[in-house]
Amino acid sequence: MVFKKGKKERVLSYFIKTYGCQMNVNDSEYLAGQLEEMDYKKTPDLNNADLIILNTCCVRKKVEQKIYSMAGRVSQIKEDNPEVVFGICGCLAQKEIENIAKKIPYIDIIFGPSQITSFREIMELYRQNEGKETIIFCDNREPLKLANKPIKHHSPITAYIQIMKGCNNFCSYCIVPYTRGPEESRAAKEIIDEIEELASKKYKEIMLLGQNVNSYGQGLSNKDNFLNLLSQINKIEEIKRIRFTTSHPKDFNLDLIKVIKDGSKICEHIHLPLQSGSDNILNKMNRKYNMKQYYNIINNIRKCMPDASITTDIMVGFPGETEEDFQETIKACQNIQFDSCYTFIYSNRENTLSPFLGEEIPLLTKKKRLWALMEVQKEISSRINQSLIGKTVEVLVENRSKKGIENQYWGKTRTNKVAVFSYSNNDSLIAKLVYVKVKKADAYTLFGELIYVKRE
Repeated sequence: MVFKKGKKERVLSYFIKTYGCQMNVNDSEYLAGQLEEMDYKKTPDLNNADLIILNTCCVRKKVEQKIYSMAGRVSQIKEDNPEVVFGICGCLAQKEIENIAKKIPYIDIIFGPSQITSFREIMELYRQNEGKETIIFCDNREPLKLANKPIKHHSPITAYIQIMKGCNNFCSYCIVPYTRGPEESRAAKEIIDEIEELASKKYKEIMLLGQNVNSYGQGLSNKDNFLNLLSQINKIEEIKRIRFTTSHPKDFNLDLIKVIKDGSKICEHIHLPLQSGSDNILNKMNRKYNMKQYYNIINNIRKCMPDASITTDIMVGFPGETEEDFQETIKACQNIQFDSCYTFIYSNRENTLSPFLGEEIPLLTKKKRLWALMEVQKEISSRINQSLIGKTVEVLVENRSKKGIENQYWGKTRTNKVAVFSYSNNDSLIAKLVYVKVKKADAYTLFGELIYVKRE
């Protein structure tokens, strides 16, 4: 888009700040794709952008506070330059429609996750209105329409693919069903067509996204289920790796484990949120499984795929969580031996049942439990990674070292571990599959030497 002022012309620029999960990252990719189709150009400089969008998350209150703080900063920019267009989208926009309009008087556009691919139409309405009032579009029941929509992927190597939207689980602490609406799956053919197009563009890795990917296909034909979808993608020759997130334990079965094992391109990394090791807390969370069932899934994974990595999410400080409940979580981590764990403190969210299910845990107690859990997990992660010393792992190279060390690259193993290694030749290894022998390791990274580069 070209802005004309007198005899001067300049290209309009956009700035998108993304908060939250991979789903939000993918939503921002669709926003960027539409903007570039409208001839906007991306800028890394917030202060010089003509259009600023905050793509938001509201899973935890701390993130929400950061977003409002950033919105205040953007409001100051708009106050100094009224021509700047300021929009807020995503889960917080869906949850806080009225509050955003009241708290942020300079806001121009508010739209929910389900309106991401309708941004061109939203901007047209804003222009027709000449910025006189805030444009609001927040309908979480809008059908999922991603086919043939413009998109600008964040990586030339890995592409995120939304296979479904929304969630029907209604965990008692989670606001996602209210912000992203009910589950809706895309047709398998539509997904396969998109991935084949990406394969033709030399993408090596696909990440399938959904709030609960292994419930994909409900409402579609019997053949359009997650197992068949994985098997079909596995046949696309140019795609070298397939990942997916997030799985729900209630839908994770032996059939899925076998498909992962038999799929040569499906990575041996399973992210399976536990949330708590206490049956008492799991019941209050409405997680629809108990620890016996969860252990059974883990045992089946270990039996079929001994070298698979298993990661998880764990929450501490859920209302009414006793010290005994917390120790059950510690015990579960020690028994299961997760490769890594995303740990976080419970945060009260509006419209959820959790605040009514027990007494609020003091913040200091929550923090102490979080620190204790993190220490236990750090020791486990270190031990697991150090057990790989001397072994050779396949790495998909993503980039040169972020620390600026000359001739150093990093990438991820099939089990989703970050691996760092050196390579002195001038030709680039980015997007290559290489084999690295692990020389040392800590809780977060493998360090090794290059053995050889896999031929295309």
